[in-house]
Amino acid sequence: MTGYDLRGELALDPLFATFVMTASPVAVEALAATPFAALCLDMEHSTLSAGEVEALVRAADAHGRPMIVRVPTIGSDIPRVLDAGAAGIIVPQVETAEQARSVVDRARYAPIGRRGLGAARGALYGAALSEHWVDDVNARTLVTVQIETAAGVEAADEILATPGIDAVVIGPGDLSLSLGVPMGSSDYWAAVDRVFAAARARGVAPGSFCFRDPDLPELLRRGVRLVFLSGDLTWMLEGASRQWDRLQEAVAAEAREGVR
Repeated sequence: MTGYDLRGELALDPLFATFVMTASPVAVEALAATPFAALCLDMEHSTLSAGEVEALVRAADAHGRPMIVRVPTIGSDIPRVLDAGAAGIIVPQVETAEQARSVVDRARYAPIGRRGLGAARGALYGAALSEHWVDDVNARTLVTVQIETAAGVEAADEILATPGIDAVVIGPGDLSLSLGVPMGSSDYWAAVDRVFAAARARGVAPGSFCFRDPDLPELLRRGVRLVFLSGDLTWMLEGASRQWDRLQEAVAAEAREGVR
């Protein structure tokens, strides 16, 4: 399916998405039926291949839900997942303006970038190609970089000044490790504020992954516009844990009744 415009949507309203780390089209199709505005396939911390990504993007299309893909690194996976029909990308560990430029080169067609034009699934195997195709896709595709190191924070102004970058997301765990401070500490939030200030100054949407409930109000207060909350494995584990707790409560209640 073509026609997703996450770039345009994000310019109007905050966008809330959730993660997918498994290769299950059933999980993707189920999550695509939820109110989340988009799903994000994580190739960085999973074993997902480009071929599996295409099948999972197709599953999200069953409910008309756009798929963002976090690629493992700057490289050939960027154009491949976009050719597969992804509505956008996230690229981790961006620390320099040169790396940001390389991301744009791979994600956008000329004259903005250097992405190759092909008759792949994202172009309906060539049926969608037209004289307006390049400009249309450049206008719709969401290109996001991830800042998650002290070096990335230091270079945030230069990174986010790169033409063709739409959004930046904080990687909380890695940023905390790189800074040597706990997530949620004053030093941690100072680094986040620095990145978000650079984003706003450059017309880039500030975003973050959010794995802890207390962080969401803090992010919203800081004007976050792109948030990735939880994911398929987390939902599964949380649901199983809640069910186990209810089971233990029921067993304990029965045991107390038996004593009386």
